[in-house]
Amino acid sequence: MVTYLIDKSKIFTTTLYGLLLSVSCIDPVPPEFQFIDELIIIEGFASSAPSASSVVINRTSAEFGIYRNLFQEGAQVTFENLDSGEIVDLQEQSDVYVPPTDFLVTPGSTWQLNVVLSDGTRYQSLPEKVIPSVLISDISATFEKDLLFREDSGKFVPGHAIAVSFDEPAEDKNYYLWRFRSFENLILCKICDNGIFRNGECQSNPAPEPGISPRAAYYTYGCETGCWTIRSNESVEILDDEFINGFSVNDYPAAKVPLYTNENILVSLEQVSLSFDAYQYYRRLKDIVDNNGNFDAPPPAAVIGNLFNPSDDNEIVLGRFTAASNSNATIFIERTDILEDEIDPLPQFSFETTPPIPLLEIISSAPCIESRFRTGFEPIGWIDN
Repeated sequence: MVTYLIDKSKIFTTTLYGLLLSVSCIDPVPPEFQFIDELIIIEGFASSAPSASSVVINRTSAEFGIYRNLFQEGAQVTFENLDSGEIVDLQEQSDVYVPPTDFLVTPGSTWQLNVVLSDGTRYQSLPEKVIPSVLISDISATFEKDLLFREDSGKFVPGHAIAVSFDEPAEDKNYYLWRFRSFENLILCKICDNGIFRNGECQSNPAPEPGISPRAAYYTYGCETGCWTIRSNESVEILDDEFINGFSVNDYPAAKVPLYTNENILVSLEQVSLSFDAYQYYRRLKDIVDNNGNFDAPPPAAVIGNLFNPSDDNEIVLGRFTAASNSNATIFIERTDILEDEIDPLPQFSFETTPPIPLLEIISSAPCIESRFRTGFEPIGWIDN
């Protein structure tokens, strides 16, 4: 049996072998993985919150034995309102396509995603109707020393568990997804390994002139203006209201925010109301991301959503377009007194102290470049200490 498996940013085919019988126990044979090349992955989200909608288009690549996802530049991407006929153009921004900052969807409206790649290949989604959201009544954060297990470090890491409270409507069947964006002050806007920052990029470190001290292994550059790092979920958090229908839900665990740094952090949480089809997609994705290899765990299914190539019924398109309304809540968390080890600590500062080239001006800072990973606009709810 061949299935498709998402492992963080990679797509694999998994061949599941039979089980070997050994005396008094049964041991599963470890699966073998083979990377699938040239698959299109489209993850699109049209939100009822401003600046929360985006589309990411990647193609899997195994060039020179390096497995990675390549962002597809130069695509024409639009959101289409099937009720009004409105067409919203998305603009390419670094490695993401975004609509105008004031774009939002409204409950009851129906949307479709349209994509035309630079080579002319077309993709589109099935229609998505926006379901009314359920309001968050309260949000809280609790620090945990063993918040979650990270495979890259092989250990549990600290962080904050985010919980929400809300009144679950009895008259409707509801499915929930929680997404967050966190904002931390960015101290260094550029780090140049074996190089210097000039003309907007890292350049090769020039050889030192006679009598000039050797160049540093790397140079660091502060931010010219206020700048914030943006991070998002590492896990998939969803809920079916089967056992809470019509109840008041208190302190439900909705997100896990690791301690990347000890900088204060603002967490903007979205409680998204999903359709049944969208919930099924995210449930499959969660099963794969959380798969712990237990003997009884079901094999991962293909994470195929509602996207297709209208000119090729046989092409497999991974990912999904979701149009959904949400309730938002923010919480500001002070973390400067936390003594646990940071996941992503700052490197030791290494500023230019002498001109890299005689008569060349010393540079100590770099601009804050807007992207989905950083912003120079102060987030709403930020508190300066």
